[in-house]
Amino acid sequence: MSDFFAGPRHNPSFEGLGYAHNRLDRDTEHRTEATLKDRMAHDRARFYLFDGDRLLVRVKPDRFDPLYCQKMASELGADMDRVILLGTDPVEDNAPRLAAPLLPERAAAYEEHADYQLETVRAVGLKDMLPADQLGAVAQARSLLNWHDTHQYCAKCGAKTHVALAGARRDCPSCEAVHFPRTDPVVIMLAIHRDAEGVERCLLARHTRFEDPMFSTLAGFMEQGETLEDAVRREIFEEAGVRIGAVRYLASQPWPFPSSLMLGCFAEALSTDLTLDDTELGEAHWYSREALKVMMERPVGSPEPHVPGGFSIAHWLIKEWAEADPA
Repeated sequence: MSDFFAGPRHNPSFEGLGYAHNRLDRDTEHRTEATLKDRMAHDRARFYLFDGDRLLVRVKPDRFDPLYCQKMASELGADMDRVILLGTDPVEDNAPRLAAPLLPERAAAYEEHADYQLETVRAVGLKDMLPADQLGAVAQARSLLNWHDTHQYCAKCGAKTHVALAGARRDCPSCEAVHFPRTDPVVIMLAIHRDAEGVERCLLARHTRFEDPMFSTLAGFMEQGETLEDAVRREIFEEAGVRIGAVRYLASQPWPFPSSLMLGCFAEALSTDLTLDDTELGEAHWYSREALKVMMERPVGSPEPHVPGGFSIAHWLIKEWAEADPA
């Protein structure tokens, strides 16, 4: 009997895919109201500190360090009334990992500082400032802190809510509603067409938000009551006018801007006729594998047509198809 899970298409591990590796044990199901206080008091507890979407990192001779003990976190200006628990680190004997925002009046001190830098979560990833499995925890912290900042009132009755289960939930004391952090699913897909002779080409587009000639996959948010497959079909038709048949899932990527989950797919294009939504796409073309390999060799920011870098799942969708055996 063949192994259903054998082969890279069932178990992709994309080295360099941003935010996709997080080694923390979140242990959400075992949290109580005493958990946060207990974890904060742990002698090996460490804190990530944020100013909005910027992470505070300490500049060391050989690396950047984003983790601080409780005493140092307080001294650096953490708002200790807004701490959340991310989980425990199995690599560090299950030491707690937490996150907190900086007090606004203290964050300004790090705009130009010799020993500390405030870097956006995007820049931390693109500059390769942290190990991949730590970057995933940073993404988790960024999304969760943002959710708490933007969901302080009950959607049911409008009353002020409070943090529960060490940050894993918000509770309403007025109507007793409970609210959980949201994740917004986004389909991102590479449409592929095979003609009568068996020749394959894929669809890439330059989005209107791109200033340079970067060509990427199509993407869009899923809607309520919609399957993953139908979201892929709808988005490609809306943006490019192409009808889609079969859809195959490849892999996913957390995207903490603020809380998306990118669901990477391949889509079978039933034609090559294009009708572009010019509010979304500046141009779009069908590319052969040979053309793609040339584009992949060019760096991001090149004045010539190129594709996204390896930090994004769009790159890996393109790479998987470009390097696949067309037979």
